[in-house]
Amino acid sequence: MILFFWCLLFSTASLSQDTGIAPYIAAWNISDKTQSYRSQVFFDSLLIHKDDPLYRKKYLGHIDLLRSYIKKHPDRRLQVRLLMFEIMAAREYGYAQKYYPAIGEAIKMAYPLRDDQLNAELYSIRADIPPSSETHLLYNLKALEIQRRIGFRYFPYTQNRFYGVCASLYSQGEYVRAITYGRECLRLWDIDTVHRDPRVYIFQCDLLGAAYKQLNRYDSARWYYQQILQALRSESSAYMQTLWRGIADGNIGQTYTAEGRYAEALPLLTAYLQNSRKEQDPLNIAMAHNAFARFYFRQKQYASALAAAQEAWKIALPKNIYPELIEAADRMSTIYRQTGPTDSAFYYYDMWNRYREIQREANKNSAFSVIKAQIAFDNLQHSLILAQSVANREKSIRNAILAGIVLLTIIALLLYNKKRVKEQYRLREMELRHANARRDVKEAREKIAAFTRNIIEKNDLIRSLQEQLSNKSPETANPEQLRSYSLLTEEDWEKFRDQFSKAYPAFFSNLRRRMENLTPAMERLAALMFLQLTNYQIANTLGISKDSVARSKRRLRTALNLATDQQMEEEIAVLDTYA
Repeated sequence: MILFFWCLLFSTASLSQDTGIAPYIAAWNISDKTQSYRSQVFFDSLLIHKDDPLYRKKYLGHIDLLRSYIKKHPDRRLQVRLLMFEIMAAREYGYAQKYYPAIGEAIKMAYPLRDDQLNAELYSIRADIPPSSETHLLYNLKALEIQRRIGFRYFPYTQNRFYGVCASLYSQGEYVRAITYGRECLRLWDIDTVHRDPRVYIFQCDLLGAAYKQLNRYDSARWYYQQILQALRSESSAYMQTLWRGIADGNIGQTYTAEGRYAEALPLLTAYLQNSRKEQDPLNIAMAHNAFARFYFRQKQYASALAAAQEAWKIALPKNIYPELIEAADRMSTIYRQTGPTDSAFYYYDMWNRYREIQREANKNSAFSVIKAQIAFDNLQHSLILAQSVANREKSIRNAILAGIVLLTIIALLLYNKKRVKEQYRLREMELRHANARRDVKEAREKIAAFTRNIIEKNDLIRSLQEQLSNKSPETANPEQLRSYSLLTEEDWEKFRDQFSKAYPAFFSNLRRRMENLTPAMERLAALMFLQLTNYQIANTLGISKDSVARSKRRLRTALNLATDQQMEEEIAVLDTYA
């Protein structure tokens, strides 16, 4: 802190000189952990003298001189620091809007410096730049992550970062997490007694008290509102004194209401309403009326509760204060349902639903905005990494590009040759497999053809023998001769099936796909029909009668869901083709 005050005095003395930009340059070139406070010195000086017209003239003159200096002596760090100083000063002088885009440029510009402490300062500024609703939480968390790693004592106003995170989390209904960050804010409150805003302490206690109240931890809530009352003793603003004393009293009174301590709650709620009216604050007036509505409703004093809710509704409606409109509408709808008239109950119930939906949609949009902000931040970081990577590689790429091309060409040729040899080997292997397959199919089909001819010849022989038998007496017929022409035993069938499968690989698999309950008998019949054997030939081959063959064909046709034998023969004739 001695270093800080010395720098502050040195800066003030320097600013009395028309061209005193040397202190800026010296401080802004520092990159160690003292850099944040060394830079803060100039902003502190601006805060002290900002209402002095002569100082403002000097400030603007220094800005022009610094721009000219950096233009002649380009320096990335100085340029970033100058932008930060201009943005922070513009906020104090009320023309910050034109500088809003500059913070994004400053973040991009600072990235190649690889300075986390500088980035944390930039994120802190970015968190507070409107529209900050979607970026406030993200950039505060990013800043705190770095500050925690480097050390909070090296950063001014670090309490504001914790307060910002606490406020964002509370608005999203994450009360437990909000309490965690809020309590850390107060724990670090005395880390730097110069760079802190006393009103932030009041606002932070209010958020903590409200969060504990939402969690029904009323003792803790009251403790933080008591802290507000103590802090107001040193508050110089009469407006702050009146309004916030009422807010603290009102919230303590609401905790008493929740606990059924109505006698203690009443004077505090009354003070809340009176102070809010005195300062003409619509939000707190509406909240005070809703607090009275809860107070009377819990005691079943419905007429008084209804009147209070109606007042809250009347105050909140022109200002679109949705949380208070929602609570007032819910209260009035409930009371009207119990006491009448019912049409009013339905009306306020509809209003409750409408405003709740508006609030829910706003919360969804807020959550979506946070997601979009995170994506935008990640994209920014990614683009910065890519840009820096390209910048770092430019020289080496120019020097190594020819060698790289040669190396890549050699690698490509080797890979191509390896792939070509592998492809040739694969093609030869495929040709051999195809040749073997064609040979196996040819042999199998020759065997099947021979088998078919054998069946036909045997059937001709059987017909001849039958004719001889019909012309001879039973004594001259030789039954043993007929039995010697057994055409298809089980072993013969298995050999036949194996050869048939080689000759027509797709046949049996296609047949099984067409029929779920395929039997071996159906399989044999279908195979013999595919070979275009007649019923007579099939009967002799299978050792059954022609009538049995006909019945078997009918069963097969039914299983295939076909109308005629011709359709079945056509269906079987194409079963050897691949799908």
